[in-house]
Amino acid sequence: MILSIRAFCLVVYPLVLSGVLVGCAGSPSQVGSPAEVSGSAAITSETRSMGAEYNVELPAVPLTPDTLYKLLVAETALQRGHYAVGFSQYFRLAERTRDPRLAAKATRIAIFVRDHKSALLSAKLWVDIDPINLAARQAISAAYIRSGNPEAALEHLEYILMEEDGGTGQGFMLVASLLSREQDLQAVLGVMERLVDAHQESYSAWQAYAHLALRTGAVEKADAGIKRSLHLEPDNVSAILLQMHILQRAGDKVAVVGYLAQQVDAFPSESVLRLTYARQLVDTRDYDEAFTQYQIVMKQSPGDVDVLFALGLLALQLDRQDSAFDFLSQAKETGQRSDDAHFYLGQLEELRENQAAALEHYSHVVGGSNLIEARVRQAMIDARQGNLEAALNYLHSLQVNTPAQRQRLYLIEGEILRNAARHQEAMEMFNHALAEMPGDVQLLYARAMAAERLDQLDLAERDLKSIIELDESNADALNALGYTLADRTDRYQEAHGYVKRALQLRPNDHAILDSMGWVLYRLGKYNEAIKMLRQSLEIRLDPEVAAHLGEVLWVSGEREDAREIWQQALEAAPGDKRLLNIMERFIK
Repeated sequence: MILSIRAFCLVVYPLVLSGVLVGCAGSPSQVGSPAEVSGSAAITSETRSMGAEYNVELPAVPLTPDTLYKLLVAETALQRGHYAVGFSQYFRLAERTRDPRLAAKATRIAIFVRDHKSALLSAKLWVDIDPINLAARQAISAAYIRSGNPEAALEHLEYILMEEDGGTGQGFMLVASLLSREQDLQAVLGVMERLVDAHQESYSAWQAYAHLALRTGAVEKADAGIKRSLHLEPDNVSAILLQMHILQRAGDKVAVVGYLAQQVDAFPSESVLRLTYARQLVDTRDYDEAFTQYQIVMKQSPGDVDVLFALGLLALQLDRQDSAFDFLSQAKETGQRSDDAHFYLGQLEELRENQAAALEHYSHVVGGSNLIEARVRQAMIDARQGNLEAALNYLHSLQVNTPAQRQRLYLIEGEILRNAARHQEAMEMFNHALAEMPGDVQLLYARAMAAERLDQLDLAERDLKSIIELDESNADALNALGYTLADRTDRYQEAHGYVKRALQLRPNDHAILDSMGWVLYRLGKYNEAIKMLRQSLEIRLDPEVAAHLGEVLWVSGEREDAREIWQQALEAAPGDKRLLNIMERFIK
């Protein structure tokens, strides 16, 4: 029986090579990894046009011993990385047999090794054999462009447009996508401009041109192209969104939001536009208006779990706890994103101080990106409820994979130990953590705070200065060092220098203003201290700041003002030990 090449591809070839090599029209993996080939080849329709479906009748060429030998030589050469030999064998066989599969294979080999001259030669043969094959047309277009002759590609690109468009405009986007893969982006933009010149009244042509121009970095050309497209088709949502992306390139978020607001007013029923508008409002922190827009989207797309989540999280941000509970509960009931729903419901119940309900929700988080954080929150709730050992054991049992996660667990454990006044254990734990992660700024800062509580001021100072050496703009370390020196030593001028630097970095930080007030008090500058401390208290009613301000007022002779400050703070924070201690010390 005389076998044909078709039979060889389907039967004999896989058997002879035991599955190691593939058939004549095989996948890109024959000449390299799929990622390498897909990255170098500008053929986007391979699965349809280069597999089992061809647009010409496949020739029934006898599989003679000579042909079989050449096929085996070609495949063996490819397996050994001798691509020139493999190309030569396949190209000659394609010329002789007129089999489009062999021409396609030769073309892919040449494209893979970036042999543009050979790719053009084999692509010409492929198109000659199978002229209506779109993959062949794409391949020859790319080959012409890469060979420095983009004008010659126009005929084939026009063919792709004619065959693929069908009145939908998708052909232009296919061509733009094909061209965007080429390295010489300026050359391909010129090719696209020639195509657009021939289709001046096609909104999809201008839109595809704008896409390509934006890809090449020609933002002004992209802007002109999309404006022309929208002039021809004003209600084209994808074009509107591209115009938005062009505005985003300029970095003007206000302009982006303003443009989308106009478009939403013009096309109120377009949910995609409104959803994009809502997301941009979130990006600009206009949470109230974002919430309103998401509510409208929800009416247009009832039950959309992502919109429900967005509404729930925005309601949390806006402190609309009842609304947040309703939206997140609805999201949970959909059965989608269950882990996320339980996590955020747990956070909401924590805000409501429903610790048992929060624990219940966190326990239902069994996967997803919030799993570790849910377990951390459970441990912190256990610690607050006095179950300290259970909380610590829980943290120690967590399996984490990244340094960032390990660092977070160390910091949480330190916070739990600090709140329980177990400062020595915290110190030992931070020593262990820094042995594992030396120089970590957050761990150094946490150990410095533990050292201060243990009266190990030399270590606290050393750690804080280490942070400042690593980052001279670290306002937290500057502030902590300055405050510690003012509160625990008599090095007031040195303390003033550190806090001054911190205040220059963050002039409206209430904690740094408090530190400056305390330093000024230690320096005997009572009026300046009172001014700073009042400014801090106006920003936040902090019991510690109130304690400091009251003390300075009392020492300055303004005792009624001091009593009033302390009383107001005590009403806001009943039982605060710092306030009670300062009042006990001064009010006999």
